[in-house]
Amino acid sequence: MARLGRRRSLTIPTRIVLGYIVVLVAFAVVGGLSFLQHHRTSQTLGLLEDGYLPLALTLSQAKATQSVYANLVERALQSERSTPTKSWLRAALRIRPTTLQRASDGVEKAEALAEELGQPAPLRSVRRELAAIAKAYSEIDAQYELLFNSTDEEPEAVEELLAKLRATEQRIERNYDRASSSVQQRISRTSAVAAAQSERATFLLGLLGLLSLLVGIAVTFLSQRLLRPIPLLHQRVAAVARGDLSSAVDIKRNDELGQLVAEFERMVLALAARDQSLREAALAEQRLQRMQVQIVEALSAAILVIDQDRIIKTTNPAAEEILGVSARDVGAAIDDTSLLRRFAALGRAIDTVGTGGDPLTLEGEQITGFDERLVDVLVTPFGDDTTDSGSRGVLVVADDVSDAVATKSRLIQTERLAAIGRMAAHVTHEVRNPLSSIGLNVDMLGDEIRDSGSESKNLLESIQRELERLESITEEYLRLARLPEPSLTPDDPSHLLRDIAEFVRREMDASGVELALDIAAHLPAIAMDEPQLRQALLNLLRNAREAMPEGGVAKLEASRYQSGVRILVHDEGAGIGEEEREHVFDLFYTTKERGTGLGLPLTQQIVVAHGGHIACKLRHPHGTTFAVWLPAAAQTSTSGASAWRVG
Repeated sequence: MARLGRRRSLTIPTRIVLGYIVVLVAFAVVGGLSFLQHHRTSQTLGLLEDGYLPLALTLSQAKATQSVYANLVERALQSERSTPTKSWLRAALRIRPTTLQRASDGVEKAEALAEELGQPAPLRSVRRELAAIAKAYSEIDAQYELLFNSTDEEPEAVEELLAKLRATEQRIERNYDRASSSVQQRISRTSAVAAAQSERATFLLGLLGLLSLLVGIAVTFLSQRLLRPIPLLHQRVAAVARGDLSSAVDIKRNDELGQLVAEFERMVLALAARDQSLREAALAEQRLQRMQVQIVEALSAAILVIDQDRIIKTTNPAAEEILGVSARDVGAAIDDTSLLRRFAALGRAIDTVGTGGDPLTLEGEQITGFDERLVDVLVTPFGDDTTDSGSRGVLVVADDVSDAVATKSRLIQTERLAAIGRMAAHVTHEVRNPLSSIGLNVDMLGDEIRDSGSESKNLLESIQRELERLESITEEYLRLARLPEPSLTPDDPSHLLRDIAEFVRREMDASGVELALDIAAHLPAIAMDEPQLRQALLNLLRNAREAMPEGGVAKLEASRYQSGVRILVHDEGAGIGEEEREHVFDLFYTTKERGTGLGLPLTQQIVVAHGGHIACKLRHPHGTTFAVWLPAAAQTSTSGASAWRVG
């Protein structure tokens, strides 16, 4: 743990800086060693150039001078001593010490340079030879003076003196040879040392350069290894920014980048968990919203939400059917639609509730443009937002109660018909027997007065017709009273309609009425009791024929309408007034001179028993239209068997 702690104590920047410091130190060492080696090589070359080579040159000159001088002395021994020779020898004697001094100075300078290189007294032999030469110079100077001052009277002494001088000069020349050879040897050794130093410097420089390069590569590799997670982390950050939280970066290190990656991955996991919870919450909210939308759209009641600025915010499909406000009106002001013009009471209710009033209920209101539609409306506050003037949003719920009101009316009518039917059955029962007796008696009376005059026969025929009419009325009463529950069977109504048209066409033609037929294709099947429905439609077609005593066109139409079939029977008669249309389905109400007022109530009872409804409308420009709507039959499955019900 202590070692781990020490490793973690060095941060990544510190490690990178230390690595580059190592590189710099390596290059500094290379540079320093190169400089030192170059300096030593320069010193060695300086020893050669400034020490040994000038000394060698001086010794060479001195050796050459000494050789010439020795030749002069030899020549002087072989010839007479002339004044020029003496002069030359005297001049050489003065120059030779100067040359020797120059050589001695050269030796001192070369030894000083050699001591700087750690070579103490490398020219001892040269110094000894020069010392011997200096001693020889001091010995022969007196001898030359004796020679120069000698006379011709002492030839033996002069010859002896010259012989000594020659031997001494030859010894000096040998001293110079040995000194020059020693310097040349030193020059050779120093040159070899300089060459070796140069080679060693080159090798060392190459080796140290290679080592420095390897150190630099190692430091670069270490830096790259230390910083390798950064591109991966950058890619991970970019992926997270794009929303990809899946591909994690797996870097198991204990430095700052490892800790950063670990913390970042923990943050990503927390972010993913939060996003998951947010997605789940969003999905739950979306499901709830879809459920709310489905509920609102599935409601049979119209829903209308109006905000505090009187802008329509929400509608449902029923709103278009009941109120005439569709989804296209969402975003428009309620005042810009035709609803408030067609339903003024709703506008007043919205004004009242929208300005802070209590919820209002409108019952049984009729909207202009929907002659047969009655609605119940609830107007209540909606939402918490209000304007500066105190206006607030409202919720309008409108329910079409036309069917409920009609059903209630039909129930009342049915109960009334049932009561009247029972009474009619009782009355008919009480009337039919006397009518039968009267009819029998009239037949007997006719037999008795067969031979009487025409007036009696006409009277009996008139009585017989009235009896038949009374019997017909009693039959209608009985049909009304004894109308059974319909036995509904799904079938295509177009077949029945064409059959009825063909059946009644002969009657129409006899009355001068043309029957037009317009039946749409592919009508939905309806659950019907064919005999009862035939009777109802025959009643309507015969009424249309009777409404046109002067002839005309009666039209039978059938089309798909509102999940069912709408059957229209048109005539071109004089029409029925508005007040009369309100009572045409009442029992015993008739506009015919000899009508019973039972046909249309019976027709209505049959239509209602089929789950439909019937209405009487004014036809433009003249005439009347009876509209029958019957629901399509829906098939359900019960215990593996098929059953039909009225939709």
